[in-house]
Amino acid sequence: MKTQKNPVTLLIVFTIWLGLILGCSNSREATNSPSSEDRSAPIRISAEDLSKAYESNEAEADKLYQGKTLIVTGKVGTIDAKILVVLLMDARQKPNILCGFAADQKGAVSKLEPGQMVTVKGECRGKGTLLGSVVLLDCVIQ
Repeated sequence: MKTQKNPVTLLIVFTIWLGLILGCSNSREATNSPSSEDRSAPIRISAEDLSKAYESNEAEADKLYQGKTLIVTGKVGTIDAKILVVLLMDARQKPNILCGFAADQKGAVSKLEPGQMVTVKGECRGKGTLLGSVVLLDCVIQ
């Protein structure tokens, strides 16, 4: 039995097909748009500015930084190569950013010296209660 193709049916099928193709390509463009990349791009900030943001308004700083990847530059204060923690200091020589590193960063952490400027990339977890410092985890030295 031969199937008869109705022109109206063909037009409807073609329109649906075209809509799906165009709709999918538009959603792919929206996903790759600069605004969606900007949201996941690391935020560059100095240790001093990050500390000041948390000192002046912790809730607002949490909205801006908590859960986000930050690239922080500051002066090395205390280093504990055994537990892979580095404290960055502010201008008053007060430790204000606690950076926790993964085991694969042990070599890089052991090469750090107090007073050295360093840039660290990590995820901000907000202000810790133990030392009152801003906490960055999963850190990598840049």
